[in-house]
Amino acid sequence: MVEALHYFEKLPTDTIKTIAVKIALQGAQGFDPLKQYTVDAIPNKTFSGFQILSYCYVSFALALPDMLMELQLPYHEEYLLAKGMKNGKN
Repeated sequence: MVEALHYFEKLPTDTIKTIAVKIALQGAQGFDPLKQYTVDAIPNKTFSGFQILSYCYVSFALALPDMLMELQLPYHEEYLLAKGMKNGKN
């Protein structure tokens, strides 16, 4: 999640929203943690199933926080920890 936070920190909110929606639509049937994924809106990057879920959660947390619970991903504690690590608080 720290990697995702670093990636998104310089992007405008509208771009993050676009990425969030694209990842969510791509994962509508679920992501397999053992498979590799790409996202058109993030060029030159291949994600594991776990990584793409992290990017999905972080993008929603940053750009669409009112919809975050709809993802039904239990990553809130990990997200808070990653934010602390990114900000040098942990």
